[in-house]
Amino acid sequence: MEWAPSSAAPSLASLREQALRLPSSAHNSDLPPLNLGFDQIESQSRRIAAKRAGENGGPNGSAYYLLASGGIDAQVYSAAVNELDVTSTFEPLLPLADTDVEGHLQAEHQQTILSTMSEGRQATAASFYKNLDIQMRHSWEQQKQSLFEELGRHQSGASTSAHTLDTPRRSGAGGFDRDSPIGAVPSVSSQLQMQSRKLRYDIVIRRLNEARKAKSAFDLVKELGEASGGAGNDLKSRQMDEAWRLLARLTRSSTTEGPARQRQYAQQYLVADPDSDDAGRLRASICEGAKEHLQEEFMTHVENTIKAQPLEAHLGGDPSFENKIRAYIDVKYKKHGAWATTRLEMINSTPVWARMYYLLRIGQPKKALQFAQENERQIQKLENTFVTYFKKWIDSPDHRLDRLTRNQFLIEYNRRIKGNSEADPYKHAIYKLIGRVDIERRNVPEVTKTTEDWLWFQLSLTRETPGDGEAARDQYGMRDLGRVLIELGDNRLKPVLQFRVLLLGGQFERAIDFLFRQSQLQTDAVHFAIALSYFGLLRVPSQPSAVNLLIEEGPSKVPCLNFSRLLHRYTREFVQVDPQEALQYLYLICLNSDLPAPLGKKQTQECLEYIRDVVLETRKYRELLGDVLSDGTKVPGMIQRDLSLIDLDNESTFTRDLISAAARTARQEKRFEDAILLFDLAEQKNAVFEVLNIELGNSLSRPSTTSNVGGGDRQYFQEGTANVSISTGPADIVRTARRLYDLYRVDEVDPRSRKTCQILLNLKEVMILYEQQHLDQALKMIEALDIIPLNSVLVDIIKAAEDFKELDEAIIRNFDGILLTTMDIIYKLHSALRESPFGDASRQERMVDLRSKARSLMMFAGMLRFRLTSETYAKLTRLDVHVA
Repeated sequence: MEWAPSSAAPSLASLREQALRLPSSAHNSDLPPLNLGFDQIESQSRRIAAKRAGENGGPNGSAYYLLASGGIDAQVYSAAVNELDVTSTFEPLLPLADTDVEGHLQAEHQQTILSTMSEGRQATAASFYKNLDIQMRHSWEQQKQSLFEELGRHQSGASTSAHTLDTPRRSGAGGFDRDSPIGAVPSVSSQLQMQSRKLRYDIVIRRLNEARKAKSAFDLVKELGEASGGAGNDLKSRQMDEAWRLLARLTRSSTTEGPARQRQYAQQYLVADPDSDDAGRLRASICEGAKEHLQEEFMTHVENTIKAQPLEAHLGGDPSFENKIRAYIDVKYKKHGAWATTRLEMINSTPVWARMYYLLRIGQPKKALQFAQENERQIQKLENTFVTYFKKWIDSPDHRLDRLTRNQFLIEYNRRIKGNSEADPYKHAIYKLIGRVDIERRNVPEVTKTTEDWLWFQLSLTRETPGDGEAARDQYGMRDLGRVLIELGDNRLKPVLQFRVLLLGGQFERAIDFLFRQSQLQTDAVHFAIALSYFGLLRVPSQPSAVNLLIEEGPSKVPCLNFSRLLHRYTREFVQVDPQEALQYLYLICLNSDLPAPLGKKQTQECLEYIRDVVLETRKYRELLGDVLSDGTKVPGMIQRDLSLIDLDNESTFTRDLISAAARTARQEKRFEDAILLFDLAEQKNAVFEVLNIELGNSLSRPSTTSNVGGGDRQYFQEGTANVSISTGPADIVRTARRLYDLYRVDEVDPRSRKTCQILLNLKEVMILYEQQHLDQALKMIEALDIIPLNSVLVDIIKAAEDFKELDEAIIRNFDGILLTTMDIIYKLHSALRESPFGDASRQERMVDLRSKARSLMMFAGMLRFRLTSETYAKLTRLDVHVA
């Protein structure tokens, strides 16, 4: 059997492909795979062949004899083989993949480009969704804020009077009465009283701003207190009178040197470090003022008690403080001439500790010391060294004992007073005040039975600076008292009482927030906030909340009140009825403009934003912003006369920060008429024409309101309302545009905007003529505009198509409608001629001319095809067919 060579011998390429298709299991996993190219295989094959040839040492002689016996000359064939050149036999015709460096680099370059494009798309999409989320959140915050402000205007008469505490103290005495029906539904008379109070408050605020403009002193607390007290003599009015007297005492607003200055305490309260000496001195002053008010109020209570029971008091003709306190104690503790309690330590039938305590309670420490010295011998029988300690305590500027004396005092207190349940409670209270002992137990229940007594006792224990050798646990100041009041909550007392307690504790922001949450007391809350802000005693937040007026900032939770939003909510009630009065309140936001940057600047900006809202909402442009008469004369408005109140230096800043900003807001909200008026007031004439062109473009698609344009009456387009001022509002956009077009000089407005305005006015006239079926006049005007070529001249058509991109957006946006209107005019004129019974030559010539115009329009539209909608082009084609 003979072996015939295969007709389709496998090539190296096919062998390589088969090798690559071998299963991976055929390879030894212990050995690394060999990936060799064709050139590497060839070179290794040659080396192996040369090595074998060298090993054989030359041709085999037996082979030569075998071939020669068959008639083959081996030497001849061997020489022929040796002469063959096989160096290029195995060279590939095309570059191999593993050696194509240029192709590899090109592929990598393309892959890099694709990866960059993909990453760019992903980054763009991520940025888009991120910005969209930010915008949506921002819009939602604004909407939420507006919603809550609107709901705040209609909140029900919520009151916290459901959880109140009774008191055995006075009723109807103008003090802390807790039986006030403040949570009840207001009657008609109370509503009238509230309205009367609001009107009086308005007058005071207007006078305050006049004083601010004149930079003169103004006793704000006194004026607001009088405005509040003039409403009536009911319990609520008396309580509010007491609150205003308290604020006057806290702020020292009325002194022999005159009224307190505007922002007198701002540096100490708002700017200084809370731990600084300045801030500490202010808190100490507030504490002293609160104590003085409680002492005066208690003295009034003492006098009223004596008047109510004169027989038991036996006051006689001695009106001294000592005698009044004696009479008060008799009324309180004697029944039928005998003492009703055995807890009081007596000296000659006199409760000495009660007498000294109540003299301290009415703010007469010198009288208390005098009483102690007069009875020193008898007191020494009870407490040997008490008078010495008492004198040192009263003579000390800050009512403190020195370190050595206090240590001795504490020894006696711990031995004789502490833990003695039978001791006189007034004696216990006095010892606590002198030595500030057991500061964590700042109460003597038998003595501090009422809210005001308890609060006076707390204030008497506070110190803003640490004493000599005083332990950290013994430090107790106004800030600590504030934390105690917060822990007690605001639902234990009736509203006015709770408000006054917070004021007495120096928690001004929390006091205003609490009072504003009482629907019937919101007006008073706003004016208390104004008074506090006037003196610089009201903190404002750096990051206001969209919901809450009160915000706690920082690790120490410093309370801040959103004063600007408080005033804005209040003015929302009457801004539509009396915008000028609303502005008087909004001006007060700029009281905080003196705060360090950026907070002060932010307060000014919020004030301007609220003022812009009032201007845009009420549209009282003439009264608020001023007016520009037809001859260009400017009449200043209310805001322009009050620039100093809102920290605007001159008219240019007023125009930039208020009028221009309001105009931009109106433009963004698509209130184009308002934007035109405001930009005109700001003398931004290019902006006026930009808005005019937008609104004129929008008006092209709206039906016209005029009815006498055709028939030769062109006065509507040729004359403006020259006898009407700008801020009265335009009769319609065409008259306004025409008047301003004629009023402004050519060099005052950008020529392109002016030309666009003229084209749009003419297009508007075309539309009105078209509506009124004055088709010939409309077609002539379209030809005169020279934006649609109808003359069949190819050069003109091409030029018009190139000039199309130079047109204003207001024209381009309406160009579909303009082309359709033009073609419809041609179609209707052509149809009327075609249906005419007359067949003269002029009629035929006119029809040919119209067909030519239609053909020119279609050629022009064809050049703009990608700028027109498919519907427009389809309608044009149908009309063109009818004209042909």
